Amino acid sequence: MQFLSFSASDLRTPPHTEQLGQYRVEYKAYCLPENRQKTPVVFLGGAFQSFTSFRNEVELVHTTNPVILIDLPSQGSNEQLAPELSLNDYGQLIADFFDQKDIQKVILLGISYGSAMATLFAAAHPQRIERLLLSGITCFRRESLITLLEDSLSLLADGNMKSFATTAVCNLINHNRLQETEVSPTYRKAMYRQIARLNENEQQRYAQNTQRLLDFPGFDHFPSCPTLIATGEFDNFTLPSENAAVARQCKAATFAVIHNADHLAQFERKEAACSLFHNYMLGEDIGNIDGVSVYNPLAYDPADQRLQDRQRPLEQPFELKDLESGQNYTVRIRNLNFAGCELELVTADLALNENCQSLYLNLPETGNDYHVRIMDRNKRSLRCLIIQRDLKAADALLTYLKEHLLMVREQPSGTIDESLIDSQLA
Repeated sequence: MQFLSFSASDLRTPPHTEQLGQYRVEYKAYCLPENRQKTPVVFLGGAFQSFTSFRNEVELVHTTNPVILIDLPSQGSNEQLAPELSLNDYGQLIADFFDQKDIQKVILLGISYGSAMATLFAAAHPQRIERLLLSGITCFRRESLITLLEDSLSLLADGNMKSFATTAVCNLINHNRLQETEVSPTYRKAMYRQIARLNENEQQRYAQNTQRLLDFPGFDHFPSCPTLIATGEFDNFTLPSENAAVARQCKAATFAVIHNADHLAQFERKEAACSLFHNYMLGEDIGNIDGVSVYNPLAYDPADQRLQDRQRPLEQPFELKDLESGQNYTVRIRNLNFAGCELELVTADLALNENCQSLYLNLPETGNDYHVRIMDRNKRSLRCLIIQRDLKAADALLTYLKEHLLMVREQPSGTIDESLIDSQLA
């Protein structure tokens, strides 16, 4: 394989291509002359990532190892559509690319979506992996995550790019932990604009990649090579407990938590993430990196899986609207946070169930209605997921959660039996 000297500007130039049958793999390769005999480090990115997303990592890693950045069909900036390929097919494409380039052994790093492909390759070809690094991975078909992904596909199919971008931003960034992660409004808006402006090809690629995740039945075996699985402590997209569960399935895994970061730890805590990944690649100690806690996966306690506190408003009741049927329901909010709520129906109605797709919860203090999806129903109790559709409304909900939960309305919306209110506040 031909390696170039690294420069940050080169990440924006057209990539090299390798044709594997009908499929095109795009790549960039960098190496210092003194490192040519060392094991190359291969990067596989996640959704909305490109080669430039790895600038900080490449700047550091290329000083010690050859670096290869790969975009498989429909990944990163590779515009080739490939709806027929499964995640397992991508694992084989990686192997075919390495064969074509006569690459015998690699250190493989997969971020988010790329972590699934990296895991599949490593599990199938253990002899070709020196070390494996994964970030933001889950092996569980969590109901709420499936609902979020399916809803994003529906918004995309309808051409509702503003709502689609809002949902994506609110999925990837933990908005209940903005103070800890220090994600700025400017960063959020830039991310929102990038996603809202996806062109038609980029939209199709997102839809195909997401459908692959939804179709993926799960891993039937796991890597046996030395493996590091890292996650942000406030990752509410692929939960820390889920990342740790994958680590427990691997034969030789270490689990690390990056402090004050969510699913975008690579960008929010660049120094800590880069040091963690690089030290592990080199086989050096990772136990004393500032901003990182390291665990034996078997010793990590997954008990506290709720990353956001739930609060109970005093101002009751509230109104739940079904835009499809035109029916309105009076409900009490048992608990609420940015991501979900538990509602209690004042009057039981069997028409409210998991099949309802057009439910909106009105929160008068915010001035907005919020799209909710029922995850579970038990008699009069509804456990719901809140799917953000408008960025300003999302900010209004954050303000409400911080400042208005203890306020009592002068004119409560709807009517409710006073005994119900008394029983709830008791």
